[in-house]
Amino acid sequence: MAFVMPAELASAQVPAPTDPAVSVRTLPSQRFAVVRFKGSRSSANESAALTQLQGWLESQSLPTNGAPLYAYFDPPWTPPFLRRNEVMLPIALMPVSL
Repeated sequence: MAFVMPAELASAQVPAPTDPAVSVRTLPSQRFAVVRFKGSRSSANESAALTQLQGWLESQSLPTNGAPLYAYFDPPWTPPFLRRNEVMLPIALMPVSL
């Protein structure tokens, strides 16, 4: 599990974890392509969203740069048709030629 904090928030402002199994890390910035999907957390829903995202990236000639990440925004008691989820693929930044 991970929580993402905005870059504007200095690491000193992030609350210290009270559980020793939890750590706060600063990661290098990345750029992601994202597709939102609704429904329950299932391999069928995740696979369909990932396939859609990969198809779009291929159509745009955008190379990926890592494994997919999934984000789930709602508590378990939210009805599946109201749940908001995302699949994210890191994309390689390509040099711009002028």
